[in-house]
Order: sequence, then C-alpha cells, then structure tokens
Amino acid sequence: MALSHQPGGQRPPEETGGSGDQQLHPGECVPARPAGEVSSAAMQNTHGSVRGASEFVLPFWSALPEVVRMVLGAGLRITVTILVARALLRLVPRLERFITQRAAARGPKDTVATASMIQQSQRVETLVRVSGSVARAIVYAIATVTVLASIGLDVTPVLAGAGIAGVAVGFGAQTIVKDFFGGFFILMENQYAVGDTISIGTITGTVEEMTMRVTVLRDAAGPLHFIPNGGIGTVTNRTHSWQRAIVDVSSPWSVPVERARAVLQAAVQPLVDEPAKFDLRGAVELEGPLDFNGEKVTWRLSARCDPKKLPQGRASLLAALQRALPRAADSDRLDWSKVRDEGSAPTPG
Repeated sequence: MALSHQPGGQRPPEETGGSGDQQLHPGECVPARPAGEVSSAAMQNTHGSVRGASEFVLPFWSALPEVVRMVLGAGLRITVTILVARALLRLVPRLERFITQRAAARGPKDTVATASMIQQSQRVETLVRVSGSVARAIVYAIATVTVLASIGLDVTPVLAGAGIAGVAVGFGAQTIVKDFFGGFFILMENQYAVGDTISIGTITGTVEEMTMRVTVLRDAAGPLHFIPNGGIGTVTNRTHSWQRAIVDVSSPWSVPVERARAVLQAAVQPLVDEPAKFDLRGAVELEGPLDFNGEKVTWRLSARCDPKKLPQGRASLLAALQRALPRAADSDRLDWSKVRDEGSAPTPG
C-alpha cells in the first residue's frame, strides 16, 4: 500500500489518533497551563459551588413560614452583632497594653526609674484607661441599638429619648463633666503631678493626690484643699524643671560701678567654676546696677537650680558673698551693706 508523502516526515492526523491532540511519548512532561486559565477555572468552580448551594438553600428557605424566616434572620443579625461586639471588646484591652508598652519602650533603657518616669508611666496608664472606658461604652451603645433594631423595634424614639436624656443629664451634671474633661487635659498636658508644689488662685501647696475630678493640695500649714479640676484656671508650678535662686546685694554709692561689679564677680567665681558642687545648674548671672537710692546701688545675683534644692542653692550664693564682701570692704575701706536674700522667682518649666 502506497503512503502519501507528508512534508517533514509527519504522519497524517488519522494515523495519530484522528483528533489532532498532542500525544506524550515516554519521558515527556505535561505542558504547564497559563496562570490566567488556572485562576479563571478556579473562579468558575467557586461560582458553580455557590450557585449550587443557593439552589439547594433557597427552596428550603422559601418553604419556611414568614414568621420563621423573620426569627432566623433576626437571630442571625443579633448573633453577628454580638460576635463583632465581643471581638471589639477583646481588642480594647490589647490595644491598651500595646500603647502602654510602646510608651514604656520609648523611655530611656538601662536606667533606674526616677519619680518623673514613674509619674509619666502612671499618667499614660490613666489616659489609656479612660480612653478604653470610652471605647467600651461606644461599643456597648452601638451593639444595643443594633440588637434592638434587629428584633424589629423602632430605634428612632429610643435614640431621640437617649438624646433628650443626655441633654438633661448634661445640664444637671455639667460641672462633673467639666471636672472630668479638666482632669483629662491636666494629665494629658502634664501641667503638674503628684509631689509638685503649685499655686491655684490664692492656694499654694503640694499635690498629694490627683483624680479625674479633683486635685488635692496640702498647704504649708497642713490643711488639705480639694479643688475641682473644672474650676482650675491659671496654675503656677513651682517645682517644674528649675527655679532661680535670687540674692540682692547693695554696694556703697561711692564705690565705682566697675569696682563693685569686679568684687561681686570674684565673689561668685567658685560657684561659676563648679556649679554642681554648690547645687546649681548653671552659671551665676550678675544684673545691675538695678537701683540707686542716693546712698546705695542695688545688684542682683541669680542662678538656676533644682526646685527641690532651692534653699541649698540660695545658701551657696549667700555664703560666697559673705566670704568675699568683708575682704572687699577692708580693701576699699568702705562698709558694704548687709546682703539681702530676696527668695526665688518661679519660672516656667
């Protein structure tokens, strides 16, 4: 039997199975399909599964009485609402711990915790706790309204009533709300902390306790003052960061200004060279002449120091002057006036 000639020595289709499909020889691999064809096939399978499930469920759902469908639908919505609310309520404490840990991690490491660091940590914990309570209240409120709507109740009157009640409570308890907001911003802005000496109005004392509603001060005589945070206006913090130790001294009017300045600068030079040794935080500043009353010229010496070491810093200034001025008086054959301690001037932190 004669064979027809095919170019390239290929066999006719009918001799390779008649279908034209590629046949695999031993040792050959199946060619890979394009990714687009695979994803398209998967989507088609998914759509087919969903269509099949809906074709099975819909007739069953349609066969149920309307009351049963309403109950099942409401139950499903309520279940989903409760599950979402529980998930959010579980998320709130985790967020609180995360924020608290991040705030602690931002502080200096490998150091002993100081009082200010402890107060900062307590302040962050308080703010986080308050924010968490507000978040929980919002979740409960939204979940309650959603559940009421799911069981068929008209929540519009409920919301309107809640709004009216909120306005009434707000008017009745506006001072309490104001106190809480005031306490929140005092903590957030770090205006003062427990242990600080502050002045609020005419009251000056040490902060012994702080809550979201009141600040408790104890003055120098011992009584406690409970001050609502909402009524706090201007606050003077006398122990925030640093204060100035100030000493005023007068020189005789007959002493030349340059000579008096040189004597005072020489008197405080040891304090300038080693300020930390004398409980100071920086160089001693000499101001003047400030005043002249016909007999004496007034000068002022001041230096920054730790608020808790203000008496020691002021005593260092006084001691330096009392050591130097008698020698200067002998040298000038003049009587320098008595050194006056003018106290300290509060400065912003």
